[in-house]
Amino acid sequence: MEKVNKNLLLIYTISFASFMVNFDTYVVNVALPDILKDFNTNTSNISWIITGYNLMVVSLLLVFGKLGDKIGIKKLFNIGFLIFTISSFLCGISFNMLMLTISRMLQGIGASVLYALPQAMIAKYIPQDKKRMAFGILASVAALGITLAAPLSGFISAYLSWRWIFFINIPIGILSVLFLNYSMNGIFDKTVPFKNFDYSGAVLSFFLAFLITLYLNRGNSIGWSSPLGLGLLFVILIIFGRFIITESDNKYPLINLNVFKDFKFVSANTAMFLISAYLAAGNFLIPFWLSEVKSYSEVQIGLIFMVYSVSYLIMSVVSGKLSNKISLNFVCSLACLLAVLNTLGFVYFMDSLKYYVLVFFMLNGTAFSFFITSNNNLVMQMAKKGEEGIIAGIHRLTGRLGMLWGVAVFEAFYTLNLKLGINSAFKKAYLFGALICFIAMIFSFINKNVPDEIRTHDL
Repeated sequence: MEKVNKNLLLIYTISFASFMVNFDTYVVNVALPDILKDFNTNTSNISWIITGYNLMVVSLLLVFGKLGDKIGIKKLFNIGFLIFTISSFLCGISFNMLMLTISRMLQGIGASVLYALPQAMIAKYIPQDKKRMAFGILASVAALGITLAAPLSGFISAYLSWRWIFFINIPIGILSVLFLNYSMNGIFDKTVPFKNFDYSGAVLSFFLAFLITLYLNRGNSIGWSSPLGLGLLFVILIIFGRFIITESDNKYPLINLNVFKDFKFVSANTAMFLISAYLAAGNFLIPFWLSEVKSYSEVQIGLIFMVYSVSYLIMSVVSGKLSNKISLNFVCSLACLLAVLNTLGFVYFMDSLKYYVLVFFMLNGTAFSFFITSNNNLVMQMAKKGEEGIIAGIHRLTGRLGMLWGVAVFEAFYTLNLKLGINSAFKKAYLFGALICFIAMIFSFINKNVPDEIRTHDL
């Protein structure tokens, strides 16, 4: 009985790491006006509180994935919690914008560890019969972080201070470290000689991910075809080429490029890229439609978004249990099909049925909770023993880049069609979204021959 309780405690501790990363990604947004006022700065400077955090999270995913395989996932996860907790304290006591920005980037480093490794920890440490349930809990708790971010941020900013947005991470981080080590007592990682670490690949991967993130995040503002935009793209291509050469020639590469010869692995990650793109782009665009076309207030828009989050939260647990009885690729394919039909229904009814948007959000929450839970599981079953960390890092990076690409492409697609009218532009953008979900469904379906059994791992 004790072992079962420890397994469950470990699952929730792992999941809470994702909760913290998602929570701190969104919780700052509501408090930005107060921070701007306190530090008497401008919106350009204040934006780096968000941008700096996200850049660090995305840019270090591959590095921390590989480091987990080298020095031990348990050890690195502990370090991630400590960095995140200490940097949260520094954010809270910051006395100027420079200190807050640097502290947020340090927090992003800790968050990158906590975001890169949860899937790998489930694949490596959770017993075979509890893995699918664990992936369901991971998805639901991560969704809870997004759900609670805005309302808690508003409450804290109104009744306490924006600094407490960061201070609340301190007791959570300390408890998480205690729970992690208690639940993993007696579990020791096998480490690999650190002298074999691919430093060149790590540096190149960091700058490559950093510049791609910056390019996708700022492309619309600097201009995709502007000299700066084209110059940045050229640098990205040069670094990418150098990275491929370095990894091909290295005896102990950061990433074993042979993994990309596995079509099933590539197709599962491609599906995640596309669904992440649709999710992020949809969440970016729909508030404008709700506000400008339907004239909903900010409070109403927030409540509508909670319909998605609550649906996702509930159905993630259900999907974790149901996927024990249904093949993972079938669940992913069916979820994508539901997303396609739901999006087409939204486009068709968006003018006539006033409250169909609630149905749309609820069905999207259901579809994507099933997809993400099963896709995470599907990718991690392909990880060889000792490579759980880097596979999880690749998968997480794929999703994050998909989100950035989706927002950039949807925004450009929407802007291009604005000449036809706002409503028409939204319809075309969501029809494009339905196409993306359909392509993701195809990539999920062609994984039908992947065995559902997850590899067993020695502890």
